[in-house]
Amino acid sequence: MASRQTSRSSIIYQNTAQTIALIDIPQSIAAAQGRTDTLLSTTPLEAPIEPREDYQPKSQRAKGKAKAAVAHHPPSHGSHHVEYKALIKQALKEIHAHVSGQWCRPRRLLEPNSEHAHSMEIDDPEKELDSCLRQWAAAAERKGVDTAFDLQQMMASLGSAASEDVATGQQVVSQGWIAATVSRNEPRREPWTSTFHNPMPSSLELTISKSVTPDSPPGQEYRFTIPPCSTIFLSDTAHSESFRAAFREVTDEYTLPRHFNLVLLDPPWPNRSVKRKQGTYDQVGGMPYLRKMLLRMDLDSYMEHNALVGVWITNKEALRQHVLGPGGLFETWNVGLIEEWVWIKTTTRGEPMFDIDNGMRKPYEVLLLGRTAPNAWTTMAHAPDVKRRVIAAVPDVHSRKPCLKEMLESYLPADYSALEVFSRYLVSGWTSWGNEALKYQWDFYWASEPGDEVRNVHQLPFRMG
Repeated sequence: MASRQTSRSSIIYQNTAQTIALIDIPQSIAAAQGRTDTLLSTTPLEAPIEPREDYQPKSQRAKGKAKAAVAHHPPSHGSHHVEYKALIKQALKEIHAHVSGQWCRPRRLLEPNSEHAHSMEIDDPEKELDSCLRQWAAAAERKGVDTAFDLQQMMASLGSAASEDVATGQQVVSQGWIAATVSRNEPRREPWTSTFHNPMPSSLELTISKSVTPDSPPGQEYRFTIPPCSTIFLSDTAHSESFRAAFREVTDEYTLPRHFNLVLLDPPWPNRSVKRKQGTYDQVGGMPYLRKMLLRMDLDSYMEHNALVGVWITNKEALRQHVLGPGGLFETWNVGLIEEWVWIKTTTRGEPMFDIDNGMRKPYEVLLLGRTAPNAWTTMAHAPDVKRRVIAAVPDVHSRKPCLKEMLESYLPADYSALEVFSRYLVSGWTSWGNEALKYQWDFYWASEPGDEVRNVHQLPFRMG
C-alpha cells in the first residue's frame, strides 16, 4: 500500500515500491538536521514558467543555429529524455491520484527582497555572506603563510543551540583550533579556522565575529547551527591538498572513518542560468577546468568498498558523458551505475515547472547513483538494467536541492559514514566539504516560532574592509 507520511517527515507521498515520491525541500533539509525550527523559503510556484526572453537566441545567426539544432534533434530526440518523460508523466499521474492538496508543506517566506536586492546602495545580507564565506574558506589555503586575514582577525565561539536541551551544563569541546565550554553564559572565543567537528549528540551554535584579539569585545556576528555529529570543511574544492591535510588531522583527533559509505556531489556544472545568479559556486574556466578539478580531488580514495556514489547532473547529454562515458568520473573512480533518480520540479498543483519538451530548459535533473567495487581487484561496469525512480518536489531558493538522506539511508549500513561535496547546508552525522557549506546554516534563513520576523539583530553582515 502506498504511504502518506506524517507532517514531520519530508516525504508527502511515496508508493510501496519506493519508485515514486513527493517530498518537501525545506522540510527535507530541516529533518536531516533533526531541527524543529523552520527553514525559510521562497513563494512556491503556482503555475508553469514561460521561457524568459534572455534564454532565447538573440542574433539571426544564433536563431538559425537553434532552428537547425531543433530540426536535427527534436525536443524529444534523446532516448533518455523519451524515457524520463514517460516515467515523469506516470509518476505525476500517480501522485495526483493520492494527493489532493498542495504539493508542498506550508512555507515561511524569506523577506521579499532578500534574494533580489539589486540596488547598489542597499546592503544585501546574502551577498555579503557569500563574500564572507569565501574569505573564511580561504583561511585553509593561507594556513602557514598568513594566519590572519589582511583586513581583520576572525574569532569564533561555541554555545549550545537555543533549540537544544544539552544533557549537562558543562560539556567541553576540545579541538586544535577551539576549546569551548558549551554554556549559554560564557562561551570561549578562539581564532577562526575552517574545519570543525561537532562530536555531540546535540546541535551547537557557532558564532563568527570580527575581533582583533580573543580578549577584545566581539563585533557584528554571524550565527550558525552545527548539527549533531557533523563535520565541516569550509574550503575551496579546487584546493584538495588542503582538504587532505585537514581531513587527516580531524579524523586522527576524533577517530573518525577515513572512508565513506556514501559520497554525494552536486558539481557546479557550467550553464547560462547560473551565470546570472549571485552566490553560486564559482565556475571559472568552464567545463575543462571543472573536469580537471573533479579528477584532482581523488574522491575515490575516500570511498569505502561497495559505497554508494551519487552525482547530480542536468538534462544535458554532455554532462552525462562526463560522468558515465569512457574516461568519465565513474570509470575513473571504478564505480558502476545502478540507479537514476529523476527530480521533476513541479508547481504546487503538480504541473512540471517548464514544458517538459522545452528546447532550452527541462524541468528535471537527475541523480546518477553507482556502487564502488566490493574489493580492490574487481572492475565495475554499469548495470545492464538501470533502475529509475522519480522524485517530485516544488522548487525552492535557487540552488537548493532536496536533501535525500531520508530516502538514501535504506541503501546504507546502520553505522554508515557520508561525505557531501559542494554542499550548501550540513546534515547530522555527515561530513560536508565546500566553500558554501555553512550557507544555509545561518540563522538568517531560519525562524523558530510562527509569526517571528527574520532575526537580524545578531546576524547583520559586517563589511569586509
